[in-house]
This record gives sequence, structure tokens and C-alpha cells, in this order.
Amino acid sequence: MGQALASAHYLVFGLLYDQLFAKLRPTYADLAGRTYLITGSNSGLGLAIAVHLARLNPQRLILAVRSLDKGAAAKTEIVSQTGFSGDIDVWELDMESFASVKQFAERARTSLTRLDGAILNAGIHAKEWGVTGDGWERVLQVNILSTGLLGVLLLPLLQKTTRLPAPKPNASPQVLPHLTITGSGAQFRARFAAKTAPSILQAMNTPHPSIKSDRYESSKLFNLFLAREIAQLHQAEGVVVNVVHPGLVLSDIGRDYNFGPFVMLFWRWLGWTPAEGSLNLLYGVLSPTPPGAYIRTCQVHPPPAWVTTKAGAHVQKRVWNEMVEVWGQISPEIDSIVRS
Repeated sequence: MGQALASAHYLVFGLLYDQLFAKLRPTYADLAGRTYLITGSNSGLGLAIAVHLARLNPQRLILAVRSLDKGAAAKTEIVSQTGFSGDIDVWELDMESFASVKQFAERARTSLTRLDGAILNAGIHAKEWGVTGDGWERVLQVNILSTGLLGVLLLPLLQKTTRLPAPKPNASPQVLPHLTITGSGAQFRARFAAKTAPSILQAMNTPHPSIKSDRYESSKLFNLFLAREIAQLHQAEGVVVNVVHPGLVLSDIGRDYNFGPFVMLFWRWLGWTPAEGSLNLLYGVLSPTPPGAYIRTCQVHPPPAWVTTKAGAHVQKRVWNEMVEVWGQISPEIDSIVRS
């Protein structure tokens, strides 16, 4: 199936069908004694999944946010909505800075005795091309490089948690540690023009029109690559790794765009609230899904067909190896985690 046909097939039988007919149901578990971390948690999907988790009685929630003031407001909102009496910590994390990601992961490693779930939800959909202080295009760094770096650096703590006893007598024993990445069905629309370039990441970091117009869609395809590759690591043994499409959600991620009245009407007609869309994330972070699974409508679904071909697997591995090389220049721990 060609890319254009695959995109049209997803639009009709994926996006439209899901938004009109899917029944999203809450996933339940007693999370007593457990700790969960959510990036991008001061608003939208991140705040909504934090509210869902708070209702399941965890011991601790960690809100990873760029603005501590907005994180504090999110904490107040969670308590107001749920009456949560456990610990809510607000930690600073700037996904446009590798140094911030590394510092955040080190804080988790040294201060947490367990981590039962990390929901890597932070992401951007920027209209204008912009470059971070680390020299990478913003969407590329936030959605892919920083997300993957944080996920890999958190793996040892997640894996350690698999060996710990149940945190409380009444806690649900079947809930394994999870690494859950917020993806998107936009991966089905990715043209991914950079896949034949000598260096895929360097091509993605070049403001060519074919790259600029497709970088968000390609970044969501890379989220799938991340989940599939991380799930294969020895350090991920016992850790459930997956990527979740939350659906078309009424959020501010597209705030840089002027979509026009027709698109906005379509969005408001079909879009789920963050509370609804985040039920997909709740399913992802609490369910024993297969390694690297792609989830939508609270179910495991096939990824784009091309990804499962020999050519797709080859490109996925190339992207992974390039990312590992970039991360290795940031943190010496990376090599021991991915090669142990």
C-alpha cells in the first residue's frame, strides 16, 4: 500500500471511525505504594492522565514540567478534582535542553526508590522552524531525541522496580512497571523523506521543504521506532514498553497553526476531551501489552504496514543507531544501558 493510500485508509478507517464509534473505558487497578511520572503534565493530556492516576491511589505522582509555576497550578487542580492525599512532586524538565533531561534523570535515579510508570507525554507541534541551544530542530529534539534519551536513562530504575516486592498488601500485583510514550496516528501520514539520506537525523535537522512540512508526522513515527527498539533492550526485561495514540483530542498542541473555521469545526465535532483521550494513556501504562505495542482506542493495533517490512526494520535500526550515537555524546551511561 502506497503512502498516500495508507494515509487515506487511516483517515477513514482509523481516525474517523475511532472518533465516531470507539468506546473508551477506564482501566482500573489499585496503585497503592506505587510511583508514576508524567512529562508535559501541567495541561492537556498530561494533566488529564495525572488526574486519572490520582484516582487509583498511588503513593506518589511526579509532574515533570518546564514551568514550576504551571506545575504547581496543575498540582492544585489534581487535588481539587480528586481529593488525592498522596505526594505530588513538581520537578523542572526542559525537553529543549539535553542537560535538563540528563539532570532530571539523575534526580530520579538518586531520589526515587521505585518507579512504576513513566509516561513520556511532552511534545510540540511547531509551525515555524526553530533550533534549540543544543543545535537541533525543536520538534526533532523535544519529540524524539529528548524523549528517547529520558526513556533510556529511566530504564534502569524501571527495571529495578520489577524486582521489588508488591509495595502494599492491597496493591494490584499484576501491574508491571511501564514506559509509555505518547505517539499519534499522524505516523500513518508520515512521508519521511529523510529515510534514504546518508544520515537520517542530520537530514531531519535541515530545513528542506519536504522535511519542514512533515517533521511532526515523522517525529510520531520515530516515537514508534523508539518504543520498538527500547522494548528489545536487556534493561527493558520485565518492563512494559509501548506507544499510545490518544486520539484526536481538544488540546492546545496545534496552537501555532491557524487551521481555519472548517478544520476547527471538524476538530470540535470529532475531538475528544483530554479526560477522554487520556484513557488511552491510562490503558497503556497499566496494561500488559506486547513489547513495543502501538495502542489506540484502549487496544493494541498494528503499526503502519511499512514498519513491519524488512526495509522498515532496516530504517528503524538506522534511526536507533543514530540516536544512540547522539545520546552517547550527552551521557556516558547510555552505552552501558543499551548494550548490557
